[in-house]
Amino acid sequence: MAEAGLGVGGDPLFYSKGDLKLKRRVDFSNYFTMADVDTAVTQDFLDAGRGTTQMRSGWKMAPVGQVRGSSFLDAKMNYDDVVTAMEAGTVVFNSAGAHIPKLSAVSLAALDAFGYPTCLNLYLTAKGKKTSAPPHTDKQDVFVIQTQGFKHWRVYPMPNPAREPLSDPLARGKNNDVCDLDTLGEPLLDVILKPGDVLYVPAGCPHTTDTLVPESELPEGVAEQDSVHMTVGIDTYIWGLSYSFLRGLTYIRQGLEDKALGGIQGLYKGTINTLPSEIYTKLCAALPANFAHSDANAAEGCAQELQKWAAAAAISTKSEDDFSAVPKEEWEFTIRRAQEHCRDLASVFRQMYQDALVEGDRRRANPGADVPMDKLSVFRIKPYMERVEQMMDGFISYATNSPQNQASPNQNIPGPAAAAAANASVQWVSAEEQKPERGEEVRVDLGGALFEARVRTVRSDGAFDVEFFDGELEGGVAAARIKVKKSKMSAEDKAAKLKALRKKGRKRKR
Repeated sequence: MAEAGLGVGGDPLFYSKGDLKLKRRVDFSNYFTMADVDTAVTQDFLDAGRGTTQMRSGWKMAPVGQVRGSSFLDAKMNYDDVVTAMEAGTVVFNSAGAHIPKLSAVSLAALDAFGYPTCLNLYLTAKGKKTSAPPHTDKQDVFVIQTQGFKHWRVYPMPNPAREPLSDPLARGKNNDVCDLDTLGEPLLDVILKPGDVLYVPAGCPHTTDTLVPESELPEGVAEQDSVHMTVGIDTYIWGLSYSFLRGLTYIRQGLEDKALGGIQGLYKGTINTLPSEIYTKLCAALPANFAHSDANAAEGCAQELQKWAAAAAISTKSEDDFSAVPKEEWEFTIRRAQEHCRDLASVFRQMYQDALVEGDRRRANPGADVPMDKLSVFRIKPYMERVEQMMDGFISYATNSPQNQASPNQNIPGPAAAAAANASVQWVSAEEQKPERGEEVRVDLGGALFEARVRTVRSDGAFDVEFFDGELEGGVAAARIKVKKSKMSAEDKAAKLKALRKKGRKRKR
């Protein structure tokens, strides 16, 4: 599997516990159970969300637990909070592989197998739920590992993006987007995962789950249980490791505006989704597994693939002049830089997971002891996530700061290159210091990791509803968890501008 292609265009695969052929026998049955959840929540300061759905709306996240006082520890989620939330919907621990030492071992193994940054999420669903996750797609290739209970999965072919070009095909069924089950056709896979089973779902393949398991599907003598599964995401698209992103980056480096596809800001919506099916699938594919450690011939092959499908996209969109402006050697240069970027990212993620394993050893050696504040995962992983965010900014900066880009007559035209350059040098401050406005780009702390988002609603209680980069929506996010681009405008100037806009608005109403 590690040699297979990743990203859109792949096929889902199901491996029952008995099918898995591993060099070293690993039994994932009961590897992580509700008892382990209890231990993890009790030992650490963890964060979780609960999946919610509303009529004609996609999957969204609501907070789990409640603040019980004014101190740091008063905000701590407990196990009862988790169990209560499970009655209302699936509970999700994002980036659990970075927070929970026992899961870090799985994250590290996946990273070493695929050579990419990985992210392990943990999902808990009460037994007997008609819907645990509505139909949706993800930006990651995921490996689902069932560890307790049973879950029914249906995985469908990726819909043709051209049918709804303004929808992100890798974030369907999230936020306010609806992915109708009736439009998906017959499932490619319709399986019930039992403890120890593994399911692979490629990026872009819609899937839906429930825990309505017929008694006939239960092993003899085994009672129905709450479902626990790990989802290991291979983060290629998140970190710009796809052919479409590298095409956009190469254009930026050459100072090209890329009006045809919109550069790295047009990767998921718009013209790119109207490309002929084969061109779309090849151009939007992720780079091969272990690409960062491939030899010169393999790297050259990736460069040729990038150039080939960039050319095909140019012909399809009648933008051959832009493509012809890119020297042949630039495609291989971009691939080499992407290899370096991937190795750097993987190194930081590896160190983060190893750090968690060391902390796990310390806790086992001191059972019952309080975890020191600096060893709580919310603080432990923060420096690592800040480093990888800086690496991503640096990856974009290498293109925006190139001599070709600086000399280009297009450099002053607002567009992807200008936006990327601005983002790479921006400073971020707390939303408590600078209140964000509706529609403003922010970064949200999810247990120590910062994720790109946009403010959807500024609430009267001082919290915010935000939409994440992958289309998920979370309501009631506290200002302390949000980072805002530092404004060059003073608070007084901002207030004066707002006052002027309101005055202008009143004038229009007269």
